[in-house]
Amino acid sequence: MLKINEDIPITLNRELDPFKRLIEQAQKPLSRQEFTLTETFTDLIEESLTRGWIYSTSLQELVAAMDPRLSGFSIDSLAQVFDFEEVQVWANSTRSMPTRSHGAVAMRNAAFLLIQLKAMGFRVDDAPLSSRMRPLLASKKVLVGREFYVFWQQELEAKREAFVLYSAPTPQTVTTREVTLPLGHRMRIISDRERPIGIEITPPQTTEISPD
Repeated sequence: MLKINEDIPITLNRELDPFKRLIEQAQKPLSRQEFTLTETFTDLIEESLTRGWIYSTSLQELVAAMDPRLSGFSIDSLAQVFDFEEVQVWANSTRSMPTRSHGAVAMRNAAFLLIQLKAMGFRVDDAPLSSRMRPLLASKKVLVGREFYVFWQQELEAKREAFVLYSAPTPQTVTTREVTLPLGHRMRIISDRERPIGIEITPPQTTEISPD
């Protein structure tokens, strides 16, 4: 006979705080192998620009190829940190109702993600996306959402002294510490009693990579 209150062990497979993990990964040494934009990735970008969106798995592969320190992050977790939307897409068919969906990201959000990761100190190049998007955005009368940030990226970066990102409101009592990232960025980490809640990153004066 079963008890009313049965003690059943439950194992939760929760992903660790992606914001905290990003901060940790940004401080790890860079691999010596640099990213090369292959024909496969070029075709992927062109095809995705034609559609207006990119599959999340393809975007994740592109990000991880640029900087292997980002290989453990899903696009969903990065969307939580950088506040953009991942949507579901289905193959359209008149014969049968599709039963499987795929995660996807609008190209303006994909370019925005690469810009943010680069500003955070990762070895990520947004140019393959943003440089191709700007001529398309220039012809639009109205810029929607992240399109404004992608189109005016260079001007905004020239005016911004530091990249600032917070995951929670700032409490009255915080602790701070500063670290130098492998690409020369200076990261100021703001934490409450339990975890990091914000970062302020100053870009490097030079582009030299510190030794492992």
